[in-house]
Amino acid sequence: MFSISLSILPIFALLMLGAFCQRWRFPMEGFWQGVDKLTYWLLFPALLFANTSQIDFSNGMLASYALILLLALAVTAVFVFSITWLMQIEAPTASSMLQAGVRFNTFIVLAVAGSVYGDEGLVLAVLGGAILVPSINVFLVISMVIMHGSSSGKDHSLPKLLTGALIRNPLILAIALGVSLNLMGLTPILVISDVANMLAKSALPMVLLAVGASVRMDAIRSVGATFWLSAGARFFVFPASIILACWWLDVTGLPALVAVLFGFVPTATSAYALARQLGGDADKMAAYITLQILMSILTLPICIWLSQLLIQS
Repeated sequence: MFSISLSILPIFALLMLGAFCQRWRFPMEGFWQGVDKLTYWLLFPALLFANTSQIDFSNGMLASYALILLLALAVTAVFVFSITWLMQIEAPTASSMLQAGVRFNTFIVLAVAGSVYGDEGLVLAVLGGAILVPSINVFLVISMVIMHGSSSGKDHSLPKLLTGALIRNPLILAIALGVSLNLMGLTPILVISDVANMLAKSALPMVLLAVGASVRMDAIRSVGATFWLSAGARFFVFPASIILACWWLDVTGLPALVAVLFGFVPTATSAYALARQLGGDADKMAAYITLQILMSILTLPICIWLSQLLIQS
């Protein structure tokens, strides 16, 4: 476990460095908001395009890999829906709990997969992101529209929101473009692929700094049981579902180890924006994000170590 901790330590060091830079307004006020936009709209899409355009889709394991991740998403969603219904939790808090349970921080997944499992692990993590990012976005938009209805007074036209979630999301567009060109045999593309690869090399460190800068310590209040239930969904139900699905479908080795990473990382920072847009409890969402990032500093190396013992035994 010590070697795992050493592999992950630089990732969390970058997260903390980003948080300190934001705290002390270094290098200037508003700088990290600009970096966040740069990574979201350019650097991270370049990373996703560069990797999805090179993935070998002829591997027969891919269907099982996709099914494992989608089953885990479904099981975790059912768990959160059941808990919020039994406890009669109001819709804004319930939808924020749902996001905290089923969403994952793609940036941290890719950074950890590359650091712990190398280039092959990074490719598998990109593939998992290509499966889950569009699926989760569509699922959450539909779920939150149903849960909130017109209570927030905003335009909740489902077709319009789904179009926005898919067409205007640069991560989804990069995945779709990379996969499409790959399947048509048009990659690598002269100059464009080289530029994408160059941008991809700078993506992860910049993304991690930006994620750290987004941590909002002032958002942490008395979130009570709702946080622990959503954290249980994120850090226990999701990875446990993946491990059981891997056993059921006989998926072992590196694919299983990378798949389970999607259940060990904190929820996505973009969940805050969706909570504000669709009537969720944005304050609680900010607290869930911050607390999950802080928790994962301790839980992530332990969970990776335990998963290696369990899956490789």
